[in-house]
Amino acid sequence: MPRKTKEAKEIENQNQALESEKKSTIKTTKKNTKTTTSIKKKSTTKVSAKKKKTTVKKVTSSRQKIELVEYYDLPYRYNQTIVKVLAQTPTDLFIYWDISDNDKKNFQNLYGEDFFERTKPILMIYNDTLGYHFEIEINDFANSWYLSVADSKCDYRVELGRRPIQKTEKLTMDYIYVTTSNEIESPNDRILFDHQSKYIYFSHVKTGEQTQKTISSFPFIRNIGENATINDFYQEIYGNENLEETDKHNPSSSQFK
Repeated sequence: MPRKTKEAKEIENQNQALESEKKSTIKTTKKNTKTTTSIKKKSTTKVSAKKKKTTVKKVTSSRQKIELVEYYDLPYRYNQTIVKVLAQTPTDLFIYWDISDNDKKNFQNLYGEDFFERTKPILMIYNDTLGYHFEIEINDFANSWYLSVADSKCDYRVELGRRPIQKTEKLTMDYIYVTTSNEIESPNDRILFDHQSKYIYFSHVKTGEQTQKTISSFPFIRNIGENATINDFYQEIYGNENLEETDKHNPSSSQFK
């Protein structure tokens, strides 16, 4: 074999160096690729876990915000100048009223700062069906009143006003008008009997179920007038048993001393 020249040996050494460098570069690239892939996988895993945790927190937070409201208090007054009348029974009325702060100030400007100390409140009760009226004296400790009237099935309205206890230079009149109520018709308390009828019909107030009984089952009806009241009918059925009534005691100034 011919001997290699010096130049040939140098070229061969350079080629081997290049081949070795090329192999080293390929190994390093593969290693870096694997490392990058591993980092991406770990990062993705962490992000997913983070998202999962965030979702759980949101659910917990939304549950904590739910609050149940069990009750609430109605306001004692609505700061309006009004008087209202309601029919509780055929001969019992319920009345409530209020005077707004602005109107109170107006009365004080017109009649003096001590207007409410020098006057007393009254209710004027008008029976527009029978054409009469009367008044009752109330007090400034109350904002509602129970009132018994003599006549049922009549149109009633109520007027709120004040009368001077002691007249002054500004308080020269006998009556100061405040406001007027709605008008209501009190229910009829009469029972009309048809002696030609053979049955009496009863309706359950809660279920609406209707039943019937013969008039002969109630012999006392023959002795009751044709215009008997509900109370007369009740006493005949239940004797001396008392009706269960709502406490209708009106407030008085003596309660606050």
